[in-house]
Amino acid sequence: MIRNGLFAGFLLILAGCTAVTDEVRETVEYAFKDTEDAELSAEEIDNFPYTSLYAQWQGKARSLIVLGFVNKPNKYHFITAEKETFVLENGRVTRTQSLDDNLLSVSNLKNDPLRCIVTAPQSCNNTWQRAYDYQFDDGTRVSRNVQSTFTVKQPEQLAMPYGQATATQVEEAGKFLLTGERFVNRFWVEQDGHVIKSEQRIIPNKPLLNLTQVTWIGRTNNSESAQ
Repeated sequence: MIRNGLFAGFLLILAGCTAVTDEVRETVEYAFKDTEDAELSAEEIDNFPYTSLYAQWQGKARSLIVLGFVNKPNKYHFITAEKETFVLENGRVTRTQSLDDNLLSVSNLKNDPLRCIVTAPQSCNNTWQRAYDYQFDDGTRVSRNVQSTFTVKQPEQLAMPYGQATATQVEEAGKFLLTGERFVNRFWVEQDGHVIKSEQRIIPNKPLLNLTQVTWIGRTNNSESAQ
């Protein structure tokens, strides 16, 4: 599970990168305090030099996770201070590493409606079937087929950590076909397809994971350049 930590984990992420200032070190240490949810002030967000998200499992404390690297074209690897990894594609978690239970892969990603349902709805399917491969903490590996239907809601104003943003809510009603377990994922998507917030069921019978954009280097609020 995501756990808070101190700045030491960032030395791995930032190896070979620009030297980190004392102010950033203090900001990271504050954000990773064990006793409270991670929270950066508006000034700290303005000065934070790395792409970052708030990540929070339902019922757990909120952490700050930082972009470690990108596999082109669109696999974003976010890393915690405890070296846990979340890979995001089009805002969806498609792989995890070093959690108690891990998502190993997701099939048929080329047909994930998140790729197009906001930017090109006329030519985008609103249903999607894929397989999830998991490895649980006892070493067991399983595959689960999932079927989802997507609904596009009206655009809305969101109070994001970095300020106000306009995004369209995309609701995904899904079902694990073997067990019949149902779930609802929600993604808030900007006009150019960039996901700024989400609530996702990563693993069956586990809490929802909430992800919220804090900073995205090279991108401004409601930017037209997709990242």
